[in-house]
Amino acid sequence: MTNRIHAAEYSAVVCAGIVSVCIGVAFIFPLAASFQPLFNGKNGIAFNYSNLFRITAYTFKIALGSTLTAAAAGIPAAFFTANRSFPGRRFLLSLSAVPLCIPPLIIALGFVGTFGMNGALNTILMRILHLKNPPFTFLYSSAGVIIAQGFYNFPLVMAVVSTSWENLPVDERDAARMLGADERHIFFTVTIHQLSPAVAAACIPVFLYCFFSFMIVLLFGTIGGTTLEVEIYQAARTTLDFKTASVYALIETSFALAVISAYSKIKPAYAAESPASAHRYNRTKIGDALYESRSMKTAEYVSGILLGTVIVLFFLSPLAGILAGSITGKEGAYVFIKIIHSAGFRNALLGTLETAPFSALLCIITAFVYAWILRVRDPLGQNTLLQTLPMLPMAVSSVVMGYGMTLLVHHGTVPALIAAQAALAWPLAFRQIYASMCAIPQDTLDTAELLSDTPPDTLFRIVLPSCRESIISSFSFCFAVSMGDTTLPLVLSVPRFDTLALYTYRLASSYKFAASCACGTLLCILCILLFSLGKKHD
Repeated sequence: MTNRIHAAEYSAVVCAGIVSVCIGVAFIFPLAASFQPLFNGKNGIAFNYSNLFRITAYTFKIALGSTLTAAAAGIPAAFFTANRSFPGRRFLLSLSAVPLCIPPLIIALGFVGTFGMNGALNTILMRILHLKNPPFTFLYSSAGVIIAQGFYNFPLVMAVVSTSWENLPVDERDAARMLGADERHIFFTVTIHQLSPAVAAACIPVFLYCFFSFMIVLLFGTIGGTTLEVEIYQAARTTLDFKTASVYALIETSFALAVISAYSKIKPAYAAESPASAHRYNRTKIGDALYESRSMKTAEYVSGILLGTVIVLFFLSPLAGILAGSITGKEGAYVFIKIIHSAGFRNALLGTLETAPFSALLCIITAFVYAWILRVRDPLGQNTLLQTLPMLPMAVSSVVMGYGMTLLVHHGTVPALIAAQAALAWPLAFRQIYASMCAIPQDTLDTAELLSDTPPDTLFRIVLPSCRESIISSFSFCFAVSMGDTTLPLVLSVPRFDTLALYTYRLASSYKFAASCACGTLLCILCILLFSLGKKHD
């Protein structure tokens, strides 16, 4: 009986190792394939370099503008959530889950329902002011893309900076006060310096998310204003100009790798400077700060009201607009019943269940295997190469991965979609699993190895039970991410295959706005339920 258990443990370890190697191959080969057309044939690339510069500059403009917008909303929100107690504080902090569990496509539909030509805001103003044309047309422009992406990601900046702000040491600020400095001077000379690593650690990933943004730019982008991500898709899927697509892919990935390199250096510094919880701020109710003058209190109230108004207008209203867009059509709430009973929705749901759970399973297997290797080989976290490898998928976009996969398999398949999703998403699971694995004392692992008959005993009796909660959480999170992915299914274009996210996009691109909002609302609910299930096990 014992021999059978040991054999099963070894078999499980071998299978997990094989799966991890396959996911690594599923990342490396498509990435290499996406650059391979550059070396095909003797003819050079008929390329418009001014066009390349314009597209690259526009991509940076959109990404930088969106990041600055996220920071402009997220940092003030972090100040209030970290230093003040007020009604709705917990709700505001809970918004950090929105960018993680609600797909960009759903947010785009919400902005259309709120700020679109026939959106709620324009409809109300046209009726009240008796206007013939919609007064707000900014959505279908660069400004619309920046606002949508910036406010979609501002909760991520708020969450990271708020946590750091709560834990800032008070010694330097107290010393400055004793020397006669006022709060404004302390903020600009001490607090900003202390927060700068956290702000950088929050804004760099947001910049990458916006740099790789595809669906929002595809829906809102201006004529003549396009990004590298959209151009790769158009060149690969519409004009079949693979060399041009490869040039764009190489440029995009190179820039992203440079950003990842900067992030890998900033994040350890940010973690090292994170102080002990004993030095936290004491939150007070708004206006009750000990060192503030009456004018500062008034400015704080006004700033809080303005910030709350902006968040309601550009973040909460689009979320409500998703539901409103589905029930304000001619069919009303009946549209949900019609969508659920439609053959397209059922096929899309089956397609989602055919891919998302398997993608999530591959993610947690790969993440667990690599986390264990890292825990054993680099227990002190000093090997820069091993620590950086899980960040590499962050430098590759879904469009580049899908494009490379289509060059390998020629026709999109369900297994290729699952492998591509897992190859990009497994680092999301790795972060949680590795954190829980690092929490296991080294003495416990050493003792377990001495008392174990075989090496896998430590894994199955100590490590797996210790990481159980993070594994469940990671599975739920990766399931939700795969379920909400629109880009890879769209780029791979598997014949006669749909997912809920892709079906929602098809409805929106067919101008069936109420139906797309209804399907998006159902998708949103499923993603939130899965994300909430994972949070319960954090």
